[in-house]
Amino acid sequence: MNKGGLPMPLLNDIVNDYGKLVSAICHRMIQNEEHAKDATQEVWLEIIKGLPSFEGKSKLSTWIYTIASRVVANYAKNERIYKVRYLREYFHGQGLEVPVLEDYDKRLWIKEMCDKCLTGVLHCLDNDSRLVYVFRDVVQLSYEDIACVLDKNQVSVRKTVSRCRRKLRNFLTDECSLYNPMGKCKCRMNKLVDEVDLPKEYQRLGKLVAAVNVYLAAEKVLPRKNYWLNLT
Repeated sequence: MNKGGLPMPLLNDIVNDYGKLVSAICHRMIQNEEHAKDATQEVWLEIIKGLPSFEGKSKLSTWIYTIASRVVANYAKNERIYKVRYLREYFHGQGLEVPVLEDYDKRLWIKEMCDKCLTGVLHCLDNDSRLVYVFRDVVQLSYEDIACVLDKNQVSVRKTVSRCRRKLRNFLTDECSLYNPMGKCKCRMNKLVDEVDLPKEYQRLGKLVAAVNVYLAAEKVLPRKNYWLNLT
């Protein structure tokens, strides 16, 4: 038994099914890793606390994602929203040097830095729109489920996703070599990205999902940290 009085197999099954996705939601919504970790753990504490009284009036996934959306929205209140102009200036900034550290994995460092950039780019979206986009294109919930989780109209959800995709696509096409290896990229990471041929890796994964979704590919190329492990 765990602290919430639940059979461990049940909790373990839920964590195995939703753990990485909850971590991904918090990571993409919150730039500060420690805050993202805190948010993830708060989500799981609420899940553990509430499971004994869960009556199944909604799908378990809807209940879990509703908790996640409420917690992460509270943390996201303090997140900075970036103007596209600011992001362009950042991307065009001075190139970065790989830290000289013993036994340091250069490829992993480059992936982590690119992942931070991708999360930062999402912050050109306001908090509500970013959450809708993350649920659709990272977690891959249906429009119907997103509308249910966020208590929104399906038409509104579809319009928000379309608007977010258009804004991100326009920016990434110009700036991100992971999204568009043939574009005129001036990213500060561009040289390092080319050295390890990350665009090829992201493109290969993009084909697996039938459309180039750099955020979904990023979750596969660099699996998110499992912020929930110490709660089980």
